[in-house]
Amino acid sequence: MNNFDKMQRRLAAGETILMDGGMGSEIERRGFISPTTWSGGPMLTHPELVRDIHQEYIEAGAEIIITNTFGTGRDMLEVGGIEHRVDEANRNGIEASVQARRNAGAEDSVVIAASISTMRPKAHAEVPVPYENALDTYREQLAELAKGGADVVVGEMLIRISDALAVVDAASEFGLPAWVGLSTVRDGDELYLGIENRHGGESLQDAMDAIADKDIASVFVMHTPVDEVAPGLEIVRKSRTGTFGAYAHFARPEDPATARTVLDPQQYLAYAKGWHRQGARIIGGCCGTTPAHIRALGEWLRGD
Repeated sequence: MNNFDKMQRRLAAGETILMDGGMGSEIERRGFISPTTWSGGPMLTHPELVRDIHQEYIEAGAEIIITNTFGTGRDMLEVGGIEHRVDEANRNGIEASVQARRNAGAEDSVVIAASISTMRPKAHAEVPVPYENALDTYREQLAELAKGGADVVVGEMLIRISDALAVVDAASEFGLPAWVGLSTVRDGDELYLGIENRHGGESLQDAMDAIADKDIASVFVMHTPVDEVAPGLEIVRKSRTGTFGAYAHFARPEDPATARTVLDPQQYLAYAKGWHRQGARIIGGCCGTTPAHIRALGEWLRGD
């Protein structure tokens, strides 16, 4: 039985699985972020740093690590003029994760989730990006990530329904299970797919309705401010019978100067306990969270 199937069995038994925390903000905290390609550039310049951060998260208790490939799609790398190295960046991304898992002695337990995204063209959520464009980006990333040993695909910071559909279809083409990570913003009384108070008019409920009949192993509310996660989870919970989870942020990758810890581990844990009460069974952290935050979550889950 592979690691993903082992995890699925535990989830079916009611267990909660701990995911890792922020990667881009952690690279930034250590002084190596790229001003143009965010976390994508370091996958080419400092892959050993990424490997070490992955290992720190595993040692802090994470049972899922997400490849540092959120920013290694062609569109994102193009901003820095390095799109010709897209295969290398994604290959380095999966290799860093696999090496970290091996170094931590967790080859038979830790799940590696391959992150795919079309972040740059979605920086303005109101600008339509065709489904086929997203699908092509995901295919290109997964050609390396799947071959390198990813256990599951996670689409991150998805702010269009077409994004989510493309993630599921791309994962299926490579024979991998799919996770869908939705980012939300509030506008009046409604939660929309979007980032930084921008959205394209598609509500979270619209998204849940659109993916209801898709083969999705888990849905996440992610890259969403901590105080907005609970309302989103409530919509997900009411719309879905399967597993769902959360990993929130409190630092903005759009402005690296703010990529600093503003919630200590116990403060973040207080939010996570609420998500758990709502039924979230995969919990981790996004931008701003560190290995210390994940360690606090792990100690709570273990009852330490």
